Amino acid sequence: MKTALRLALPPLRALTRDSDIPFALLDREYRILRTSQLPLRDLASAVPAGRIEAVLHPQDTVGTHIALPPLRGERLQAAAIASIEPLTLSATDDLAIAYGPRDAEGQAPVAWTDRAALVRGWTTLAEAGLNIAAIYPTSAVLPSQDGAPDDPLSLPADARWRQPGPSWSLALAELRPAAQGQSRWRAPLIWSAAALAVWIAGLNIQAAQLAAEGQALQQSIHDRVANAFPELPLIMDPVKQAQQRVDALRAGRSVASDSDFMPLAQAAAQILPSGTFELSALTYQDGILTIDRGDAARGTSPRDDGAQRQAGTRGLILEPTDSGWKVAPARLADRVKAPDRARITAEARP
Repeated sequence: MKTALRLALPPLRALTRDSDIPFALLDREYRILRTSQLPLRDLASAVPAGRIEAVLHPQDTVGTHIALPPLRGERLQAAAIASIEPLTLSATDDLAIAYGPRDAEGQAPVAWTDRAALVRGWTTLAEAGLNIAAIYPTSAVLPSQDGAPDDPLSLPADARWRQPGPSWSLALAELRPAAQGQSRWRAPLIWSAAALAVWIAGLNIQAAQLAAEGQALQQSIHDRVANAFPELPLIMDPVKQAQQRVDALRAGRSVASDSDFMPLAQAAAQILPSGTFELSALTYQDGILTIDRGDAARGTSPRDDGAQRQAGTRGLILEPTDSGWKVAPARLADRVKAPDRARITAEARP
Protein backbone atom coordinates (compact mmCIF):
# COMPACT_ATOMS: atom_id res chain seq x y z
CA MET A 1 0.00 0.00 0.00
CA LYS A 2 1.51 3.34 -1.04
CA THR A 3 -1.36 5.55 0.16
CA ALA A 4 -4.66 5.05 1.91
CA LEU A 5 -7.68 7.29 1.52
CA ARG A 6 -9.79 7.22 4.69
CA LEU A 7 -13.35 8.57 4.37
CA ALA A 8 -15.55 9.69 7.27
CA LEU A 9 -19.06 8.79 6.05
CA PRO A 10 -22.24 10.51 7.17
CA PRO A 11 -25.14 8.30 8.37
CA LEU A 12 -25.88 5.81 5.60
CA ARG A 13 -29.48 6.96 5.23
CA ALA A 14 -28.18 10.41 4.27
CA LEU A 15 -25.37 9.31 1.95
CA THR A 16 -25.71 10.46 -1.67
CA ARG A 17 -23.29 11.29 -4.46
CA ASP A 18 -23.69 14.96 -3.52
CA SER A 19 -22.73 14.40 0.13
CA ASP A 20 -19.63 16.25 1.33
CA ILE A 21 -17.19 13.69 2.64
CA PRO A 22 -14.31 14.59 4.99
CA PHE A 23 -11.19 12.59 4.12
CA ALA A 24 -7.53 12.13 4.97
CA LEU A 25 -4.88 10.78 2.62
CA LEU A 26 -2.37 8.69 4.59
CA ASP A 27 1.01 7.23 3.65
CA ARG A 28 2.16 3.71 4.51
CA GLU A 29 3.24 4.91 7.96
CA TYR A 30 -0.23 6.44 8.45
CA ARG A 31 1.14 9.95 8.35
CA ILE A 32 -1.34 12.50 7.04
CA LEU A 33 -0.48 13.71 3.54
CA ARG A 34 -3.63 15.66 2.76
CA THR A 35 -7.01 16.42 4.29
CA SER A 36 -10.07 18.11 2.91
CA GLN A 37 -13.78 17.70 2.25
CA LEU A 38 -15.25 17.06 -1.22
CA PRO A 39 -18.53 15.92 -2.71
CA LEU A 40 -18.61 12.15 -3.03
CA ARG A 41 -18.90 12.32 -6.82
CA ASP A 42 -15.53 14.17 -7.06
CA LEU A 43 -13.43 12.08 -4.70
CA ALA A 44 -12.38 9.32 -7.09
CA SER A 45 -10.88 11.71 -9.64
CA ALA A 46 -9.55 14.30 -7.21
CA VAL A 47 -7.77 12.02 -4.73
CA PRO A 48 -6.37 8.85 -6.32
CA ALA A 49 -5.19 6.33 -3.73
CA GLY A 50 -3.91 2.78 -3.53
CA ARG A 51 -6.44 1.74 -0.89
CA ILE A 52 -9.76 3.28 0.10
CA GLU A 53 -11.22 2.80 3.58
CA ALA A 54 -14.70 3.93 4.59
CA VAL A 55 -15.41 4.67 8.27
CA LEU A 56 -19.09 4.38 9.18
CA HIS A 57 -20.83 6.98 11.32
CA PRO A 58 -21.17 5.84 14.95
CA GLN A 59 -24.99 5.98 14.57
CA ASP A 60 -24.86 3.18 12.00
CA THR A 61 -22.97 0.53 13.97
CA VAL A 62 -22.97 -1.24 17.27
CA GLY A 63 -19.66 -2.56 18.57
CA THR A 64 -18.69 -4.67 21.54
CA HIS A 65 -16.63 -7.69 22.58
CA ILE A 66 -17.94 -11.25 22.81
CA ALA A 67 -16.53 -14.57 23.96
CA LEU A 68 -15.90 -16.92 21.06
CA PRO A 69 -14.97 -20.61 21.26
CA PRO A 70 -11.84 -21.86 19.44
CA LEU A 71 -13.69 -22.83 16.26
CA ARG A 72 -13.17 -22.13 12.57
CA GLY A 73 -15.15 -21.36 9.44
CA GLU A 74 -18.90 -21.72 9.50
CA ARG A 75 -18.96 -23.07 13.05
CA LEU A 76 -17.21 -19.95 14.34
CA GLN A 77 -19.60 -17.76 12.31
CA ALA A 78 -22.57 -19.58 13.83
CA ALA A 79 -21.14 -19.12 17.31
CA ALA A 80 -20.66 -15.38 16.73
CA ILE A 81 -24.22 -14.96 15.47
CA ALA A 82 -25.56 -16.90 18.45
CA SER A 83 -23.65 -14.60 20.81
CA ILE A 84 -24.94 -11.45 19.08
CA GLU A 85 -28.57 -12.51 18.81
CA PRO A 86 -29.46 -11.68 22.46
CA LEU A 87 -27.79 -8.26 22.09
CA THR A 88 -29.95 -6.91 19.23
CA LEU A 89 -33.62 -6.36 18.62
CA SER A 90 -33.23 -7.02 14.89
CA ALA A 91 -33.14 -10.44 13.28
CA THR A 92 -29.55 -11.47 12.63
CA ASP A 93 -30.46 -12.17 8.98
CA ASP A 94 -31.10 -8.43 8.60
CA LEU A 95 -27.66 -7.50 9.92
CA ALA A 96 -24.19 -7.34 8.43
CA ILE A 97 -21.94 -8.81 11.13
CA ALA A 98 -18.14 -8.75 11.32
CA TYR A 99 -15.78 -9.85 14.06
CA GLY A 100 -12.07 -9.95 14.70
CA PRO A 101 -9.71 -12.64 16.03
CA ARG A 102 -9.90 -13.97 19.59
CA ASP A 103 -7.43 -12.68 22.14
CA ALA A 104 -5.70 -14.75 24.81
CA GLU A 105 -8.85 -14.70 26.96
CA GLY A 106 -11.13 -15.80 24.11
CA GLN A 107 -12.63 -12.31 23.62
CA ALA A 108 -13.15 -10.95 20.09
CA PRO A 109 -14.27 -7.51 18.83
CA VAL A 110 -17.55 -7.57 16.95
CA ALA A 111 -19.66 -4.97 15.13
CA TRP A 112 -22.88 -5.03 13.19
CA THR A 113 -25.05 -2.70 11.13
CA ASP A 114 -28.24 -2.80 9.10
CA ARG A 115 -27.59 -5.02 6.12
CA ALA A 116 -29.81 -3.24 3.59
CA ALA A 117 -28.49 0.22 4.57
CA LEU A 118 -24.89 -0.98 4.20
CA VAL A 119 -25.61 -2.40 0.74
CA ARG A 120 -27.22 0.88 -0.39
CA GLY A 121 -24.33 2.96 0.96
CA TRP A 122 -21.67 0.72 -0.51
CA THR A 123 -23.42 0.79 -3.89
CA THR A 124 -23.46 4.60 -3.77
CA LEU A 125 -19.71 4.65 -3.10
CA ALA A 126 -19.10 2.20 -5.96
CA GLU A 127 -21.21 4.26 -8.37
CA ALA A 128 -19.01 7.24 -7.49
CA GLY A 129 -15.99 5.28 -8.72
CA LEU A 130 -14.59 4.34 -5.29
CA ASN A 131 -13.27 0.79 -4.94
CA ILE A 132 -13.76 0.27 -1.22
CA ALA A 133 -11.28 -2.11 0.40
CA ALA A 134 -12.58 -1.94 3.99
CA ILE A 135 -15.59 -0.60 5.87
CA TYR A 136 -14.84 0.05 9.53
CA PRO A 137 -17.00 1.01 12.49
CA THR A 138 -15.68 4.21 14.02
CA SER A 139 -14.60 2.43 17.20
CA ALA A 140 -12.31 0.10 15.22
CA VAL A 141 -10.02 2.92 14.01
CA LEU A 142 -9.88 5.07 17.16
CA PRO A 143 -6.98 5.07 19.60
CA SER A 144 -7.50 2.66 22.48
CA GLN A 145 -7.70 5.52 25.00
CA ASP A 146 -10.00 7.75 22.90
CA GLY A 147 -12.25 9.74 25.14
CA ALA A 148 -15.15 10.17 22.70
CA PRO A 149 -15.85 6.80 20.95
CA ASP A 150 -19.35 7.94 19.99
CA ASP A 151 -18.09 11.00 18.07
CA PRO A 152 -17.50 10.63 14.30
CA LEU A 153 -14.21 11.48 12.63
CA SER A 154 -14.09 15.14 11.72
CA LEU A 155 -11.75 17.80 10.43
CA PRO A 156 -9.22 19.08 11.17
CA ALA A 157 -7.58 15.65 11.07
CA ASP A 158 -5.82 14.58 14.23
CA ALA A 159 -4.52 11.40 15.84
CA ARG A 160 -8.01 9.83 15.58
CA TRP A 161 -7.48 9.56 11.78
CA ARG A 162 -4.04 7.99 11.95
CA GLN A 163 -4.73 4.63 13.59
CA PRO A 164 -4.17 1.51 11.41
CA GLY A 165 -7.35 -0.31 10.61
CA PRO A 166 -7.96 -3.84 11.95
CA SER A 167 -7.70 -7.01 9.82
CA TRP A 168 -11.50 -7.36 9.78
CA SER A 169 -14.21 -5.06 8.46
CA LEU A 170 -17.85 -4.90 7.45
CA ALA A 171 -16.89 -5.05 3.74
CA LEU A 172 -18.33 -8.57 3.48
CA ALA A 173 -17.72 -10.34 0.17
CA GLU A 174 -21.35 -11.37 -0.29
CA LEU A 175 -22.46 -7.70 -0.01
CA ARG A 176 -19.93 -6.25 -2.46
CA PRO A 177 -21.62 -4.33 -5.31
CA ALA A 178 -21.52 -5.93 -8.76
CA ALA A 179 -19.26 -3.19 -10.14
CA GLN A 180 -16.62 -4.10 -7.56
CA GLY A 181 -17.43 -7.78 -7.44
CA GLN A 182 -15.66 -8.60 -10.68
CA SER A 183 -12.43 -9.18 -8.76
CA ARG A 184 -14.16 -11.95 -6.80
CA TRP A 185 -14.27 -13.99 -9.97
CA ARG A 186 -10.60 -13.62 -10.72
CA ALA A 187 -9.43 -16.57 -8.63
CA PRO A 188 -12.23 -18.91 -9.83
CA LEU A 189 -11.49 -17.93 -13.42
CA ILE A 190 -7.78 -18.58 -12.91
CA TRP A 191 -8.50 -22.00 -11.42
CA SER A 192 -10.96 -22.77 -14.21
CA ALA A 193 -8.34 -21.83 -16.80
CA ALA A 194 -5.77 -24.02 -15.03
CA ALA A 195 -8.21 -26.94 -14.94
CA LEU A 196 -8.94 -26.41 -18.64
CA ALA A 197 -5.21 -26.41 -19.41
CA VAL A 198 -4.74 -29.66 -17.47
CA TRP A 199 -7.71 -31.21 -19.28
CA ILE A 200 -6.36 -30.18 -22.69
CA ALA A 201 -2.93 -31.53 -21.76
CA GLY A 202 -4.55 -34.81 -20.78
CA LEU A 203 -6.41 -34.95 -24.09
CA ASN A 204 -3.16 -34.31 -25.98
CA ILE A 205 -1.42 -37.10 -24.08
CA GLN A 206 -4.29 -39.49 -24.76
CA ALA A 207 -4.35 -38.48 -28.43
CA ALA A 208 -0.60 -39.13 -28.67
CA GLN A 209 -1.05 -42.56 -27.09
CA LEU A 210 -3.88 -43.42 -29.47
CA ALA A 211 -1.81 -42.22 -32.42
CA ALA A 212 1.10 -44.42 -31.34
CA GLU A 213 -1.23 -47.40 -30.94
CA GLY A 214 -2.72 -46.69 -34.37
CA GLN A 215 0.73 -46.56 -35.97
CA ALA A 216 1.71 -49.81 -34.26
CA LEU A 217 -1.50 -51.48 -35.49
CA GLN A 218 -0.95 -50.17 -39.02
CA GLN A 219 2.63 -51.48 -39.01
CA SER A 220 1.41 -54.85 -37.72
CA ILE A 221 -1.15 -55.09 -40.55
CA HIS A 222 1.52 -54.09 -43.07
CA ASP A 223 3.91 -56.78 -41.81
CA ARG A 224 1.22 -59.49 -41.82
CA VAL A 225 0.17 -58.66 -45.39
CA ALA A 226 3.82 -58.61 -46.50
CA ASN A 227 4.36 -62.04 -44.95
CA ALA A 228 1.15 -63.45 -46.43
CA PHE A 229 1.75 -62.06 -49.93
CA PRO A 230 5.52 -61.75 -50.49
CA GLU A 231 4.94 -61.30 -54.25
CA LEU A 232 3.53 -57.80 -53.66
CA PRO A 233 6.38 -55.39 -54.54
CA LEU A 234 5.00 -52.38 -52.64
CA ILE A 235 2.35 -52.19 -49.95
CA MET A 236 0.60 -48.82 -49.71
CA ASP A 237 -2.87 -49.85 -48.51
CA PRO A 238 -2.44 -53.23 -46.74
CA VAL A 239 -6.12 -53.99 -46.21
CA LYS A 240 -7.19 -53.05 -49.73
CA GLN A 241 -4.27 -54.83 -51.39
CA ALA A 242 -4.80 -57.97 -49.31
CA GLN A 243 -8.50 -58.03 -50.24
CA GLN A 244 -7.68 -57.57 -53.91
CA ARG A 245 -5.15 -60.39 -53.75
CA VAL A 246 -7.61 -62.72 -52.05
CA ASP A 247 -10.28 -61.88 -54.62
CA ALA A 248 -7.82 -62.55 -57.43
CA LEU A 249 -6.92 -65.94 -55.98
CA ARG A 250 -10.55 -66.90 -55.55
CA ALA A 251 -11.39 -65.97 -59.11
CA GLY A 252 -8.29 -67.66 -60.55
CA ARG A 253 -7.25 -64.46 -62.28
CA SER A 254 -3.70 -64.20 -60.99
CA VAL A 255 -0.58 -64.83 -63.10
CA ALA A 256 1.08 -68.22 -63.13
CA SER A 257 2.90 -68.83 -59.86
CA ASP A 258 2.93 -71.25 -56.96
CA SER A 259 -0.15 -69.53 -55.59
CA ASP A 260 -2.22 -70.60 -58.70
CA PHE A 261 -2.56 -74.07 -57.23
CA MET A 262 -5.63 -73.32 -55.07
CA PRO A 263 -7.70 -71.61 -57.80
CA LEU A 264 -6.92 -74.49 -60.21
CA ALA A 265 -7.74 -77.14 -57.61
CA GLN A 266 -11.03 -75.43 -56.73
CA ALA A 267 -11.96 -75.08 -60.40
CA ALA A 268 -11.10 -78.75 -61.09
CA ALA A 269 -13.28 -79.88 -58.19
CA GLN A 270 -16.21 -77.97 -59.71
CA ILE A 271 -15.88 -78.95 -63.37
CA LEU A 272 -14.87 -82.64 -63.10
CA PRO A 273 -17.62 -85.23 -62.63
CA SER A 274 -17.87 -86.26 -59.00
CA GLY A 275 -18.03 -89.83 -57.75
CA THR A 276 -16.79 -91.42 -61.01
CA PHE A 277 -13.13 -91.93 -60.11
CA GLU A 278 -10.74 -92.40 -57.24
CA LEU A 279 -8.12 -89.68 -56.85
CA SER A 280 -4.60 -91.07 -56.61
CA ALA A 281 -2.34 -88.00 -56.80
CA LEU A 282 -2.17 -84.30 -57.61
CA THR A 283 0.87 -82.63 -59.17
CA TYR A 284 1.32 -78.93 -59.71
CA GLN A 285 4.20 -77.58 -61.76
CA ASP A 286 4.73 -74.51 -63.93
CA GLY A 287 1.08 -73.45 -63.66
CA ILE A 288 -0.28 -76.92 -64.70
CA LEU A 289 -2.30 -79.12 -62.31
CA THR A 290 -2.04 -82.83 -63.11
CA ILE A 291 -4.70 -85.15 -61.65
CA ASP A 292 -3.88 -88.87 -61.45
CA ARG A 293 -6.86 -91.26 -61.14
CA GLY A 294 -4.78 -94.27 -60.05
CA ASP A 295 -3.61 -97.56 -61.62
CA ALA A 296 -7.11 -99.01 -61.76
CA ALA A 297 -8.25 -96.28 -64.12
CA ARG A 298 -5.28 -96.31 -66.42
CA GLY A 299 -6.10 -97.01 -70.09
CA THR A 300 -9.72 -95.82 -69.81
CA SER A 301 -10.79 -92.66 -71.55
CA PRO A 302 -11.50 -89.83 -69.14
CA ARG A 303 -12.69 -87.47 -71.90
CA ASP A 304 -15.75 -85.41 -70.94
CA ASP A 305 -16.82 -82.78 -73.49
CA GLY A 306 -19.19 -81.08 -70.99
CA ALA A 307 -16.41 -80.64 -68.44
CA GLN A 308 -14.07 -79.25 -71.11
CA ARG A 309 -16.68 -76.70 -72.23
CA GLN A 310 -17.25 -75.65 -68.62
CA ALA A 311 -13.50 -75.27 -68.19
CA GLY A 312 -13.41 -73.08 -71.29
CA THR A 313 -16.02 -70.74 -69.85
CA ARG A 314 -13.72 -70.27 -66.84
CA GLY A 315 -10.71 -69.42 -68.99
CA LEU A 316 -9.14 -72.85 -68.33
CA ILE A 317 -8.15 -75.84 -70.42
CA LEU A 318 -9.01 -79.40 -69.34
CA GLU A 319 -6.89 -81.95 -71.15
CA PRO A 320 -7.38 -85.74 -70.61
CA THR A 321 -4.29 -87.91 -70.05
CA ASP A 322 -3.77 -91.67 -69.82
CA SER A 323 -4.37 -91.58 -66.07
CA GLY A 324 -6.47 -88.48 -65.52
CA TRP A 325 -6.45 -84.82 -66.52
CA LYS A 326 -4.35 -81.74 -66.76
CA VAL A 327 -5.87 -78.41 -65.77
CA ALA A 328 -4.23 -75.08 -66.62
CA PRO A 329 -5.07 -71.51 -67.66
CA ALA A 330 -5.99 -71.33 -71.37
CA ARG A 331 -2.86 -69.31 -72.08
CA LEU A 332 -0.82 -72.42 -71.22
CA ALA A 333 -2.68 -74.62 -73.76
CA ASP A 334 0.44 -75.13 -75.91
CA ARG A 335 2.42 -76.40 -72.94
CA VAL A 336 -0.37 -78.77 -71.88
CA LYS A 337 -0.85 -80.30 -75.37
CA ALA A 338 2.80 -80.32 -76.44
CA PRO A 339 3.58 -83.82 -75.05
CA ASP A 340 0.61 -85.29 -76.93
CA ARG A 341 1.73 -83.73 -80.22
CA ALA A 342 5.22 -85.10 -79.65
CA ARG A 343 3.76 -88.56 -79.02
CA ILE A 344 1.59 -88.45 -82.20
CA THR A 345 4.58 -87.36 -84.26
CA ALA A 346 6.63 -90.24 -82.88
CA GLU A 347 3.92 -92.83 -83.65
CA ALA A 348 3.61 -91.50 -87.22
CA ARG A 349 7.25 -92.28 -88.01
CA PRO A 350 7.94 -95.67 -89.82
